[in-house]
Amino acid sequence: MKPLNITVEDHAVPQLITSALEAYEIGRTSPRKKEDKLETFGLLWGYMTPERGNRPPRIIVTTATVETSALVTKGSAKPDLGSLRMKMEFVTRYWPHLEVVGTFHSHPYDSLSEAREYKGWQASSPETVGPNQGDTVFWPWLHEELFLNNPYLGHLIISVTALQKTGWALPKAIEGDSGFELSLGKRKIWITSYASEAIEYEDGPGAQMMDALPVLDIPSMTHRAIEGNFAQASD
Repeated sequence: MKPLNITVEDHAVPQLITSALEAYEIGRTSPRKKEDKLETFGLLWGYMTPERGNRPPRIIVTTATVETSALVTKGSAKPDLGSLRMKMEFVTRYWPHLEVVGTFHSHPYDSLSEAREYKGWQASSPETVGPNQGDTVFWPWLHEELFLNNPYLGHLIISVTALQKTGWALPKAIEGDSGFELSLGKRKIWITSYASEAIEYEDGPGAQMMDALPVLDIPSMTHRAIEGNFAQASD
């Protein structure tokens, strides 16, 4: 089978990036303390086109919702399944042209050197965080719990770190064609993609990670980065 393609439409991009930036730079404030550099979590909505001839299956992300009830820390984001079910029921009732096509979450890092040392744009796995833990364990589990009617789910990671000075660079492909690295002001951002698929085990339906990384397409990203960074330089 051809690698899954994931296309993120323009108006979904600020929802994803600002959610990650808010969790990173603003965080949350309680009467006792302020916490920043937190993760965030949300759902991707849109539609999917199946494989046809030479055309691979494609997920088209048109919008995103943030899970404000998720239990988030600097190293994890645990969504409330009741909240996910509520959103699925509500959105599909009133916006029936939309369906859940995946998830997104962020990876915050204190510095560029830390992000590069740990390859923070990559998914966590049992090899990096411990047995039965990590993104590559959680995604198939969530797929099995709530989304077995979906043949595929796309999963985006938005990794964020602060830069010491304003950076400017065109978005470049990373991890093959499954992600992008870009500088936006005093922020370095990576957007990477993964996918899970529903399968049939001997004892019933389940889900697993897809072997091949998706091909990620964000058509507006280069244009937005150039336009925004030029505007900042002229301020």
